[in-house]
Amino acid sequence: MECQVTPGACPHCGGKGAKSWGRREQVIADVPRRGRAVQLTITFKRYRCSSPSCRKTFSQSLPAVADHRAMTQRLCRWVCEQALDRTYVSIAAEARLDEKTVRSVFADHLAKMRQQVRTLAAPCLAIVPVTALNGERYVILNTTHGMLIDVLEHRQEVGLTQTLKALKGSEKVGSVSIGFDPIALAAVHDALPQAIPFIDPGEVQAVLMQGLLTARAAARAAMTPYSCRKMSGDVELLEASEQSLTEDQQLRLEGWFHQSPALGEAYEFKRAVMALYGSAQRFDEPHLAVKSIEAAWSSLGPDSAHHFSSFHRLWPLWGRYIANAFCPIEGLRFAMDVATVGELQQIVERSGRGNSIQAVRAKMLFPPSVPVFSMSVPGASLTRLRRPLSPK
Repeated sequence: MECQVTPGACPHCGGKGAKSWGRREQVIADVPRRGRAVQLTITFKRYRCSSPSCRKTFSQSLPAVADHRAMTQRLCRWVCEQALDRTYVSIAAEARLDEKTVRSVFADHLAKMRQQVRTLAAPCLAIVPVTALNGERYVILNTTHGMLIDVLEHRQEVGLTQTLKALKGSEKVGSVSIGFDPIALAAVHDALPQAIPFIDPGEVQAVLMQGLLTARAAARAAMTPYSCRKMSGDVELLEASEQSLTEDQQLRLEGWFHQSPALGEAYEFKRAVMALYGSAQRFDEPHLAVKSIEAAWSSLGPDSAHHFSSFHRLWPLWGRYIANAFCPIEGLRFAMDVATVGELQQIVERSGRGNSIQAVRAKMLFPPSVPVFSMSVPGASLTRLRRPLSPK
């Protein structure tokens, strides 16, 4: 091919008038055709500025060629579209490019998207650690509106802090669910000093269930095989809330607790703590919730207390943050009411290919093409992302 664009003003001094200064050739990669790579060998002219004070050389401008890359603009767009569903290696092989070039092109695309699509903060956020795509990630949720804000590549305090600071309207965040995670706690204190960190009740229930299952195992170890068989399905009943149990199920639980009082005490402690969340509006101060939980703990006998060693170990460090969930915070919604950890892991796994978390993040959060103007969004709807998970 030959470039037909006539030169304009000198790019160095802006003067007009230039003399021909030879020809050169350059190979430009283009969009593949029918699975085969396409390369354009372009002949273009060199010019020298006629101004005595400049006398510098310059080349014809190549139309439709990407800046600072030996490829067409449409190839850049094609690479970004293909990267959402294919591996970098396969894209590089088809277009006859280096894999690093494909990664660089897609990274520039994501940087442009981040500048044009700004995520809005919300009164209540949640930082949920998940294990997906062969790595440990952070998922940030807008629990006020049920939206996915971001998926972080690593569980690092620096990246999490930068993401929280980059949220538009981050000063309006009132509360953040952090779980028992010191990294998330440090990032919230640094990026959102006005926000109140709290522990989601789902996290508290998981720790309590761990102690309750330990008590269950000790009770079953002292029973006969016949009695153990009669307790089939006991885990589901122990995990269920008291309001969801039928009269027959409650009678079964009472029979088990009569046979093993230690198991009954452990269940009562778990029930007493979780019942406080149903009446959270009664607590105007966190210390009242602390007293209620400590009173429930003091009611445990020595045979049952040692089963909850994990909770007893976490309470001195995280008790104040557990109690913060009972405060009257604007926009407070529990993260586990929006999406469970297992469901978030499924959403991320289903959206990915296993080798590029950047492409997964772009597919979940950003629109298919770069918008022509800057816009702010509350995030990606969890209802839309979880829809394929529902049975057809």
